[in-house]
Amino acid sequence: MALENYRWFAERLRDKRMTQRALAKLLEMDPSSLSLLLHGKRRMRVEQAAEIAKLLGVPVNEVMRHGGADVREAVVTAPATLPIVGWIDGENRAKLDWNSKGSRCDIPGYPPTAVCLQWRTSQNSGSLVDGWMLVTTPPREPDAEEMLDRFCLVCIKDGDAMLKTVRRGYTPGKYTLLDMFSEPMHDVEVAWFSPVLAIRPS
Repeated sequence: MALENYRWFAERLRDKRMTQRALAKLLEMDPSSLSLLLHGKRRMRVEQAAEIAKLLGVPVNEVMRHGGADVREAVVTAPATLPIVGWIDGENRAKLDWNSKGSRCDIPGYPPTAVCLQWRTSQNSGSLVDGWMLVTTPPREPDAEEMLDRFCLVCIKDGDAMLKTVRRGYTPGKYTLLDMFSEPMHDVEVAWFSPVLAIRPS
């Protein structure tokens, strides 16, 4: 069954004239990690299935079926609106309310657990993205395999939530956090992370 599912992905890649390595690059994922997902040797998460479906131009439920995603946390068609659970300032720091029942934004095609944050940067150097939406998922435990070399919303221990690219730290279990606006943060302990699924103009 695993081989049959992998062949399904290989055919979709062939249809798109895309290599597995190119898909991994678009997903900002290590090629070997993607290979494990497509071969069914690692469980695919719903948001990963949604990203792959968008890039391959196929229904997300098909990717989930062939990738072994946990369909208990998904529906066949994702909602067209996502809750806005906070905002991001010009220094890439996030102000969050995960239980917000207020505003929503129309961005179809993401898993039902997805949420949005809006940039509020009109008075500073980040004004270019003022009003834009970032799509992510609720927080999860730090996982080096999922975070490394990926743009994420991260919360440092006893600190703020912020948007950073996560790199391996110099001490086991700690990370280096990078962005374009500030100096790198070395050997940081991460409390939780949320992968960035998309950044969209408002």
